[in-house]
Order: sequence, then structure tokens, then C-alpha cells
Amino acid sequence: MRKIPMLFLIVLSSISLIGCNKSNNSANNKEISIASSAELSTADVSLAMDNKSAEVAEQVNEGLYNFNNKGQLEPALAKGMPKVSNNGTMYTIDLKTNGKWSNGKPVTAEDFVYGWQRTVNPKTKSQQAYYLDGVENYKDISEGKLSPKTLGIKSLGKYKIQINLDHPIPYFPSILAMSASFPLYKPYVESQGKKYGTDSKHTLYNGPFVLQGWDGTNDTWSYVKNKNYRDSKSVYLNKINVSVVKSQDTGVYQFQSKELSLVPISGPEVKNQKNSKDLYVRKVPGTSYLQYNTRKKLFSNENIRQSLSLSINFEQLTNKVLQDKSIPATGFVPTGFKNSQNQDDFAKQAGNLNKYNPKKAKELWNKGLNELGIKTAQFTILSSNDDRSKKVDEYLQSQLESNLPNLKVSIKSVPFNNRLTSAKSGNFDAVLSGWTPTYSDPTDFLNLLNSNNSNNDGKWNDSQYDQLLNAANIENANNPEKRWEYLQAANKYVSQKAPITPLYYLSEVYLINPHLKGVVMGPMGFPYYKNAYWK
Repeated sequence: MRKIPMLFLIVLSSISLIGCNKSNNSANNKEISIASSAELSTADVSLAMDNKSAEVAEQVNEGLYNFNNKGQLEPALAKGMPKVSNNGTMYTIDLKTNGKWSNGKPVTAEDFVYGWQRTVNPKTKSQQAYYLDGVENYKDISEGKLSPKTLGIKSLGKYKIQINLDHPIPYFPSILAMSASFPLYKPYVESQGKKYGTDSKHTLYNGPFVLQGWDGTNDTWSYVKNKNYRDSKSVYLNKINVSVVKSQDTGVYQFQSKELSLVPISGPEVKNQKNSKDLYVRKVPGTSYLQYNTRKKLFSNENIRQSLSLSINFEQLTNKVLQDKSIPATGFVPTGFKNSQNQDDFAKQAGNLNKYNPKKAKELWNKGLNELGIKTAQFTILSSNDDRSKKVDEYLQSQLESNLPNLKVSIKSVPFNNRLTSAKSGNFDAVLSGWTPTYSDPTDFLNLLNSNNSNNDGKWNDSQYDQLLNAANIENANNPEKRWEYLQAANKYVSQKAPITPLYYLSEVYLINPHLKGVVMGPMGFPYYKNAYWK
């Protein structure tokens, strides 16, 4: 098989902790309770775009491949790694024959064909569909020119699929491990219609667990062992109870009182727990950023956007405000992506593109106001109502108002799902957002700002930027050195045009009971519980 990925990223790690304290472990150590920092928005794998939905999708579904604890692809429902031919544009994959849905029906090649066709269908309105860009006919399907049935995936028998690409895609194998490429059982999905994925009762599963107790709006749910899962012998926990805990104090109290076995924490609480044997810290190749709605008059001006980026002291934000081991962002693409040709880290090679310069900020601000014909300005930052976001909101408000004259910044903190809805509908001025990788390539970040990307919530439209991405991803797909150069140029261009302000590179910090073993941290930072057990 021809090895085509140009980049690699080791992003997973197994949790192996030691200690002697006990935590909740009812039903003969087969049931645990954990905390979530955000509510669930959907159980539909075609729509699972945010981190929480993706996390849940990974617990209760299974695709062709998984990432192992070294960050490498390994077969899940696939028998082995894909056979790649036709100059990197044809993938042939044999499936295991023991995959089953939670209703007992077999998982077949047709389930992958239907799942992909449903995801790219414009009627589905999947924000994940663009991950399949480059699969044959995707572009014409997304524009309504061709039927989803013409997508370049087909079954070659009950347990074999063939995927045809328009051009080689260096990172495509990683796409085969994410929820956008998961299978769907057509008879069930179509019988549920619009109800599919809206709650746990109207969803079908083929993973280690099934989802129970989620009515579509509540803040609690459970992962229950799937008796029909093909590898159920490797699933040790019978039930994992999940509850949304937005307050740091509440989460820590419930952990210390042994109500919860795993709790995400942030801010000063990380510092407070620095000597705890239960503390688990992991650097995540993800970026938190402020995104501007460029359809708004104020943010249509490049000087205004640049002035905002130059007004924020990123080191003070991470060291004094967050205090959770996050580090200042030096650009949009975070550290952790390495060039397999020479092992250069993408972000480190780019250097610091994200600087604090209040004097220059004021000059550009005044210039931008003059260009817009206004003397004062105001806007609102939209964000989630969790502890970390509130701290960042307050800091940004203070920094921007103190460094830029005649500016008024307001804050609108809403529940996580409300923020997602408002951002996607364009109902915001600026939104506090973030991104963690779903595959091991800088384009996972850079593609977000492509003019036609469904996740380009700020609607920044720049033909020169699009051309840089096209040069990297299509014209030089088989030329690693040139491709890297164009990706770096695109990364630098983002900093110059400032459609977003990168704020900090993420860390994920948890309190984890040392008796909870076998948890694997995935590429987006969240835990996988398939092989978790209590010891």
C-alpha cells in the first residue's frame, strides 16, 4: 500500500493513574458517573459538529477506523488498512462481517454508502459534509447539481466498499476515522424521519455503548453497554452516567465527595489542584479564538479587525486569567502538527504571528473608524455560559475597551447549544469559539475559513485565501514540500487579514479517580470509554 499522509500528529494517550482513594463504583465496579462541561446538541452522526456531540458519537458508534493510544489509525469495522491505488485516488476497504446495529441487524457496506450520501445531501444540512470534499462528485452534489447517489463511494458486495476521489488527499485516511464517515442504517433512519438523532429513543447505534436517558434537552444521559456490539467482550463497564456540570466548585465537590469519577476543570481550580494525585493534564492541539461576523459593517473593515487582534495581551490571558496551563496562541494553527519530511512543527516554524501591540492597535482602530465614517463603535461578544468562557469574556471586554477609544463591548453568555445555533445562523457580532482537530493536518483548521466552508460562521470571503488552499490541497497534493509552503502562506494570510483573533492553545485538565483505568484521550481531547474499567 502506498503511504500518502504527509503529516503526522500523536494526539492520544492512555490514562494510567495510581492511588488508593475510592470513588463511585456501584454494581460490582461496572457503573461509574462522570461530569460533562457542555450539553448534548444532537445524536445524529451527520450533524455531530461540536465537540460534545462528537464525543457522544464516538462512544455509541463505530466507523471504519479508530485512533489507538499512540495516535495511529487502526482498523475498527475495517478488516485492515485501505488498499490505495490509481495514484492515491481509489480506496478499497474490506469490512469485518461481525458488525451489528443495536437492533441486531448487520453493519454492511451499504450502510456506509447510505451514511455518506445522507451526510453530503444538502437537505441534511450537515456541517460535517465538507470533510468529504474531494470525494468524487462532492462539489456538484453540494451545489445541488448532482444526486447524492453519484458520490464516489459504492459497495463491492456486502462487506467491501470502494471510494473514489477527485484528487489525492494526503490526510484522507484520518477522515475515515471520524463521525462524518460513520455508517447509518437506512431503514431505521428513514422510518424515524426528522426525529432521528433528536433523542436517545430515536437513534440507532453500532458502537460499544448505546445512549439512554437523553430527551433532546436534558443535561443528563447514560452510556449503556451495547449487547449487540461486535467486540462487547472488550467493553468492561455496563453503564456510564453523565451529567452536565458548569460550575467548577460543584464539579470539584462532587469529585471529592466521590459522586463523580471524572470531572473536567479549568481556571484557578487547576492551580488549586496542582498537587493532587488525581490531576490529569493534557496539551490539546486546539485553538480558542474570537471570530468576527464580517457581514457586519464594523467587522467588514480589515483595519478594525487587525486593531482588535493587536489589543489583547495573550500572555496575561493565559497566565493570569485562565491559569489552566493553556498557552498564548501564536497563530490560528496550533502546535502539534509536524511535517513528516523534516519533523518541523507547523506553528513553531511559522513563528509568532499573533502579537500584542496596543499603540499600533489604536492607530489602526482610528483609521478603520475614519474609513467607515463613524466616531464610536459597539459590539457584543457571544459565548457559552461556562466558567472558563465567562472569565475570557470579562478579560476581552476590559482589554478592548481600555486599549481602543470610543468602543463599548457587551457580553452575551448563553447555554452552549444556543451559542451554536446563533453562530450558525449568523446571529452575532463576534463569537468566542474554538476548534480541536479531527484529523492530523493543518487544513483541519485552515479549511474552516474557506469561503464555502459550512463552519465559516463569520462568512469571511477572500478569493486569495481560497486560492492558497486550492494550491495546497489540490494542485500540490502530491508535492509535500510545496503543499507545506502554501499552507504556511495561508496561515500567515489569516493573521494579516484577521477574520479571527486566535487567543490561546488549549489544554484539557481533568480530575480522574485513579481507580478508573483504560480511558483513552482522543484526537479532540475527550475521553473514550470503550476499554475503561474500574480497578
